[in-house]
Amino acid sequence: MFVVLLATAVVGLGVAAYLFGFAPQPFLAGGWRDEPLSWLSPLASAFLARDLLSGAFNLVFLLIAGRFVEKAVRPFGLGAIFVAGAYGGALARLILTPGSIIPSAGADAAVFAVIGAYFMLYGVPRAIPVSRAHSRSIQIAILAAVWIGFQIIFALVAGSFELSVTIIEPLGGLAAGVALARPLLAWTYRKA
Repeated sequence: MFVVLLATAVVGLGVAAYLFGFAPQPFLAGGWRDEPLSWLSPLASAFLARDLLSGAFNLVFLLIAGRFVEKAVRPFGLGAIFVAGAYGGALARLILTPGSIIPSAGADAAVFAVIGAYFMLYGVPRAIPVSRAHSRSIQIAILAAVWIGFQIIFALVAGSFELSVTIIEPLGGLAAGVALARPLLAWTYRKA
C-alpha cells in the first residue's frame, strides 16, 4: 500500500485513482484476467483519499469506532473487517452498477465496515436518535437510510452525484462489517 500512497503523492489523486482504483466496468471487461493485480484494486482504493476532508472524516471515524472493535475482535479481526469492507464495497458495485467506469477512491467502504461492526458488537449509541424497539440490524438499516438521504442532499447541492461510489460502495462495506462482527467475535473467543 506504500506504493499507492507514493503514487498519489507523485502523480496526483486523479492519475493514482485511474491506475490503482477499482472500477467495475474495466474489471468485468477482463481486467481481472488480464491484470492479476487488479484483484488488489479494492484494497488500494481504500488508501486513496478522495480529498482532504473525506480523508480526515474517515480517519476520525476509524479512530473512534476502530479502537472499540479492536478491543472486541483483536487487531487481526479489525484488519479483517477493514479489508472485507473494501472488498464488500467493490462487490456491491460489481453487482449493482457493473457499468460504472469511475474508479473508487477513499476508505468509505472499509470505514463503514468498521462502523457496522461497532454497531453490531456494542449497539447503536443512545445519543443517536433511533428507536430501540427494533433489532440491531433494523437500527443499522434505519441509520443507513438516513445517511443515504444526507448523501443525496449533499450530492445534489454539490452538483456531482455518482450512485456507485457515493452510496453503493459504502453500503457494501457496511453490510460486510455487520455480517462479520459476531462471527469474528465468536472466533476470537472460541477457547474461552
